[in-house]
Amino acid sequence: MIIEENLRRVLLKFVYPGNLLIFVSRDLTLLEPFNYAESFSFLNGFMTTDLKTKYYMFAVIALGFFCFAGAVVSLPAQKIDVHLIFLFLFTVLIASRVSIEFPKVKSHIAVSDTFVALGLLVYGGEIAVVLAAVEALMSSWRFCNKKITVFFNFSAMAISTLLVVVTLELFGFDATKTGDFYSYSLDSFFAALSIIAIVQFLANTSLAAVYGALKSKKPIWETWKSDYLWTFVTYFVGAFSAGAIYQASTIFGSIVILASVPVIFLVYLSYRMYMKNITMSMMQAEQAEKHAEILESQARALRESEERFRSAFDYAPIGIALVSPVGDWLKVNKALCDILGYTEEEFLQSDFQSMLCRDNLGATLTKIHELVSGKISNCQMEQRYLHKNNKTVWASWSVSRVIDSNTDYPNLIFQIQDITDKKHAQEKLQYEATHDALTGLPNRAFFLQQLENALDSVRSDRRYKVCVLFIDLDRFKVINDSLGHFFGDQLLIEIASRLRDCLRPDDLVARLGGDEFTILVEGSFKPEEVISIAERIQEKFSEPFNLGGHEVYSSASIGILHNTINHKSAEDMMRDADTAMYQAKRAGKARHEIFDENMHEEAKAILELENDLRRVVERDEFTVFYQPIYSLEGTQIQGFEALARWSHPEHGFISPEKFIALAEEIGLIDALGFQILRKACRQGLVLKSFFPLDAPFTISVNVSCKQFANPQFVGEIRSVLTETGFAPENLKLEITESVFIEHKEKAVEMLHQLREIGVEINIDDFGSGYSNLSYLMQLPISTLKIDRSFINPINVNGRNLEIIQTILTLAQSLGIKIVAEGVEDASQLDQLRSLNCEGAQGYFFAKPMSFEKMTEFLENKNMSVTNIPSGYDEVPIVSLVQ
Repeated sequence: MIIEENLRRVLLKFVYPGNLLIFVSRDLTLLEPFNYAESFSFLNGFMTTDLKTKYYMFAVIALGFFCFAGAVVSLPAQKIDVHLIFLFLFTVLIASRVSIEFPKVKSHIAVSDTFVALGLLVYGGEIAVVLAAVEALMSSWRFCNKKITVFFNFSAMAISTLLVVVTLELFGFDATKTGDFYSYSLDSFFAALSIIAIVQFLANTSLAAVYGALKSKKPIWETWKSDYLWTFVTYFVGAFSAGAIYQASTIFGSIVILASVPVIFLVYLSYRMYMKNITMSMMQAEQAEKHAEILESQARALRESEERFRSAFDYAPIGIALVSPVGDWLKVNKALCDILGYTEEEFLQSDFQSMLCRDNLGATLTKIHELVSGKISNCQMEQRYLHKNNKTVWASWSVSRVIDSNTDYPNLIFQIQDITDKKHAQEKLQYEATHDALTGLPNRAFFLQQLENALDSVRSDRRYKVCVLFIDLDRFKVINDSLGHFFGDQLLIEIASRLRDCLRPDDLVARLGGDEFTILVEGSFKPEEVISIAERIQEKFSEPFNLGGHEVYSSASIGILHNTINHKSAEDMMRDADTAMYQAKRAGKARHEIFDENMHEEAKAILELENDLRRVVERDEFTVFYQPIYSLEGTQIQGFEALARWSHPEHGFISPEKFIALAEEIGLIDALGFQILRKACRQGLVLKSFFPLDAPFTISVNVSCKQFANPQFVGEIRSVLTETGFAPENLKLEITESVFIEHKEKAVEMLHQLREIGVEINIDDFGSGYSNLSYLMQLPISTLKIDRSFINPINVNGRNLEIIQTILTLAQSLGIKIVAEGVEDASQLDQLRSLNCEGAQGYFFAKPMSFEKMTEFLENKNMSVTNIPSGYDEVPIVSLVQ
C-alpha cells in the first residue's frame, strides 16, 4: 500500500491530469536513419515493420514530451542557482561531447550521464529529468540526421530518468524532492545508486532493444541480450562516479565537483580507449571467424564437389570415361559398360579405337588431335560403336580436355550417350515423312527431291537423261464409290505392286496422292525403254484385280515427258508430264501420250479459258438460246429447249461441249447450271405469254450429272422456281443416262422428289450411252429424246427405222412420250409421223435462237411447221482450240 501511494503521488506530480502515462524505457542515442517511404507500405492488410517502428517512436516521443512538460512545470524555483546553471551548461555543452560508442550497435553513452545522475542527487528529480532530456537533445542533434530520432532520444531520456525518480520514491527515497541524499546511511546511499544504475540500464536498453527488434524483425529478448546486456557496467560506473562526487562534495564542498571533472574525463577517456580496444578485438575476432568460416566453407564445398563429381561419374545416366591422349581407357563408369556391353576390366585392357566403327575413326582421330594440340577446347559429333555382341550402337560423343599434373599431355573426358533408339525413331519418321502410308511407295516430297537431284545431274552432265511417267487411274472414283474405300485402298496397294514389277532396277515409282502415281527414269537409256515401261503397265493393268471376291478391271492414262533445256525444275517436269497425261485421258484413256510443246500451248489455252469461264460465271454473262419443240400431231410448238451459250470477246461462240466439260472439271457446273435455269425460268414467263392459256407449254433445261452430287440440288431448284414465279409443271429437266451410272439410288431419289413438286424429267440423247431399261421402269420419266445419231440415217433406205420403232413401242407401253432430235428434212419428218412419234426438234423446224429473236419469231405468229421463216440462223459454234 505504501508503494502504491508513493506511485500515485509521483504520477500526479509529473503528469497533467487526464493524460495517459505509458511506461517505456529510455533509449540510447540512435544513429540509424529512419525510412519514411517504406514506413507507409502495407502487406496483406497488416502494418509493415517500418510502420510499426514509426508508431512506436511516435508513442515514445509523445510520452517523453508529457514527462518533460510535467518536470518543467514542477521545477522548484528556489533550487535554481549559479551552481545549477554551471552544472546545466557544463553537462549540455561539454560533457555531452565526450562519448563512448558501443561496438556492434550504432549507439553512444556520454560522460554527461554521470552529471545527470549527480544533478538527481543534488537538486532532485524534476531538475534531473529536464537536464537529461536537454542533454539528450543536444547530443542527438550532433549525431543524427533524422529529426524523429533526435526527438525520440530526447523523449526516451526524459522517460527513463522519470522512471529512475519514480522507482527511488517507490523504495522510500524522498530525497528526490529535496536532493539531500547525504542524510541517508552509506548502505542506503549505495542502494539508491544501484537503483539509479539498474533502472537507468533497464529502461534505456529496453527502449533501444524494442526499436532494434522492430527494425531487424528479431525477438526483443534476443536483441537486448546480444546487443545491450554487456553495457550494464557502464551504467554502474556512471552512477557510482556521481555518488562518489556527491559524497566528496558533502565533506569538502562544491570545489570537489570541479576537481573531479578532470578525473572523470580521464576515466571516461580510458574507458573509451578500452571500448575501442574491445571493438577492435571484436572486429578482428569477427574477421578471423569469418575467414575461418570461409575456409571451412571452401573446404566443405571442395569435399562436396568431389563427392558430387564422383557420384555423378559413377551413377550418371550417360557413359563417361577418362581416356589417355593415345586412346586407352583409364576409367569408365557403369553406364558406359551397359551401353557397350563390356566390363570395366575389359575396358581398361583396351582402347576406344577398337570399339569405334571404322567409318567414324578418321574424323574422330582428327578431332582428338586438334583437342590435344589446343586448337579446339571441346568437340561433339555422332558416332557408331560396336557392342560386345557385334550390334551397332549409335552414340552422341562429346569430348573435352582435363589437365593432369602428372603428365605432359592432357587426358580426355569422353561423354557417350546412347542414341540408338533416337536414330531408329528418326529413321522411322524420315521414312514415314517420305513414303506413302498405304502403299509403302515414296511420296510426292521424296519424288520431287529425287527429281531435283536428277536434274542437278543433267546440269553436270548433258548426256544424263531424265524421264517422268505421270500415271492417273481411269474411273477409279467409280470403283471407290461402288465398292467402298476399303476396296479402293486395296486396289491402290495392288496397283503399287504391279507398278514395281514393271520397272527397271534403278527406276523409282511414287504415289503422289489419290490415284496418281509417277515413275522416274534417269541415267543412260533409250526412249524405247520408257515406251516399254508404259506398255508393260497397260499390259499388267489389263489383267483383273481380285478385291475380296470382286473382280475389278482398271486402266491408266500415262503422260510421258523427256526432259529438255526448258525444264529447269522438278515442278516444270511435273507440269508437263501432267499435261501429257491429261492429253491421254482426252484421247480416250487407257493409253500413253508423249509430251510435245503443242500440248503445253493447248494447256495454256485451256488455263486461259478456265480463267475466262470463272469471270463469266462470276458476272452472270451467259446467254440462253431457245430451240422450239414441235408436236407432230398438230405441228404446233409445244415447248422450247433452253441451251447455254457463251460468246467469247476474242474467240466468238465457244462450243458447249468444251465449256460444259470444263465447268464440270473445275467445279463451276452448279453455279453455271442454276444461272441458266434462273434465266430460262424468267424468260420462259415471257415466252409463255405468246401461247393460249390452255395450250401446252414447257421449257426444257439440261442438267449435268455432276449436279446430282450436290445434296441441295432439289432444294435450290425449288428456290429458283419460287424466286422467278415459274410454274413447276411448265419445267422439264433433261438428264443423260450417265447419271444412273455415277449416282444410282441417290439420283433416283432426287428425281422422285422433283417429280413430286411437278417438274417433269426427260432422258436426253437416249440410246447413245448406257441404256438400262430397268431405270425406265423405276424412274418418273415423262419423255425420251431419241439421239440425232438414230435420226440422221433414216432418210437413207429407211435405216434405223426398226430401232426407232422399238423405242417408240417400249415408250408407249411405259406411258412415256417420245421426242426426236436432229430432224433436218421433210423425209425424216414424214418417217417419224408414220411411226406415230409425238414430237420433234431440229434445224428443219428452227435453229436455236436468242431470246430476243425467239420473241420476234413468236410475234410473227410462226407457231406451226408450215410457217417457218428463214433468217433465224444460229450464230456458228466454234472451238477455242482447233
